[in-house]
Formats: sequence, C-alpha cells, structure tokens
Amino acid sequence: MGPYDAVTASNRIREDSCGVTPLDRWADDNHLYLDREAARDLARMLGDIPDLDEDLSDARTRQTRFGTVDYRTRNGAREQRLPFNPAAARAADHLQSVLVAWVRLVCEQRGVDYTGVATISGMAEWLQRNIIALAMTEGVEAAPAEFAAAIEAAEAVVCPPVDLAPADAALVLRARAVRLHAAAIGKLAEELGDGFRNLTARRVRTLRKAGLISPVPGPWSPDWPELFIVGEVLDAHRALPARHRAKDA
Repeated sequence: MGPYDAVTASNRIREDSCGVTPLDRWADDNHLYLDREAARDLARMLGDIPDLDEDLSDARTRQTRFGTVDYRTRNGAREQRLPFNPAAARAADHLQSVLVAWVRLVCEQRGVDYTGVATISGMAEWLQRNIIALAMTEGVEAAPAEFAAAIEAAEAVVCPPVDLAPADAALVLRARAVRLHAAAIGKLAEELGDGFRNLTARRVRTLRKAGLISPVPGPWSPDWPELFIVGEVLDAHRALPARHRAKDA
C-alpha cells in the first residue's frame, strides 16, 4: 500500500447523506493504529472544531457577552471593558498548536502535502477528511486525549458553567411559556442572566439541528420564522455540552 492510498481514499470518499464515512468504506484494518470506533469518535471531535473556532473568535473580540455590560470601579467611575479576551486567545493558540502538530505528522509519515486552509477550521476539516491517513499515522493513539484536552480548555472559555443568580429565577419562570423565533430568543437570553449568556440565535439553530428542540407546529407561511417554546430551548441549551453541537446553519 503506497503512502498516498489512505489520503486519496479519504479525499475521494466523503461522508454522504446516508451517513457513510471513509472509515465505513475502508476495508483494511491492518494498518490502523486506532480501532474504528476510536477513529469515528476522533472524526466527530474534529468535526466540532470549526464551530468551536467561531465561538473562540467571538470571545477573543468580546462579541460574546460576558457578565454585565459595564461596571464601576471603587471610586464610582465606569470601567471600560477590554475589547480582547486573552483566555480565548490562549485557548485558540493551544488548539491550533495541537492541530498543526498532527497535520505535520500525517504529512511527514504519509508523504503528502497539506492542501487545506491554514486556519484552525481548515486544519480540523482536513484531518477529518483524511481520518484514515490520521488513523494510519504512528502515535495517533495519543491524538484523542490531546484534542479532547484542547477542546475542553476552549469550551471552558466560550461556555463556562455558571449558576443562575436567584434574582433571575422569576424572569426565567415567566419566559418559559413564551413562543419566540431564534433571533428573539437570543435577545431574550441577554436578560435572563449569566446562565444563558451563550444562548444566541446560532445556538438555537444548533439545538434544532441536534434534534433537541422542535418548532411549534404550524401551518406557517413559508417566509415566517420557526417559533420555539422558550422553556424547551432553555432546558436543551443547558443539557447539551458544547462538544456535541451539530453544525450550525
């Protein structure tokens, strides 16, 4: 088997609408350093990274709302929040270094050139497409733990666990029965306290694609947005870990 065989197969055979992956089409397990289930889990992990990269980018530039909008110092002066999140930058740098290391190792051991985009998302997508080549790379047994640690560190920045403040409980209770579209839910979440600070319109679409929420039954006009029961969205948002998010629309 030539060094190009696994990469060529991975590039040619993408996941299709029936859920068939390159690993399902690859018949020879003799040259894999990961068993198929571990390789599938690794491929799914890589598939989550582009969404996580987008969240990190938002967090780096403070587009994601963290805590209150502004606050005051001891002398009463309003303190300007920095337009940059160093924790998000460190998490992104670490994730990028892990990706670079594995892309480089695959290219060196399999004798191929990197053809993806030089970004976190680009490298993750390239490794996912070339999951067979990655699974045939010596030392890949360490990859799942390395990626899991980098992803967990990034998720701790973009989606930290925060308990609801008691003052928000009554507002949350009133909001649960309301029916709203995704954008309106994102706006409402800004008023519900820190426990829902990452519940954006994009997050609502993620929950919809993951099958955790369903729109209120119609019939609706084709140009009307889908409506959701806010309480169901709030519950699903807190139940779904960021690592298992579906690809956003």
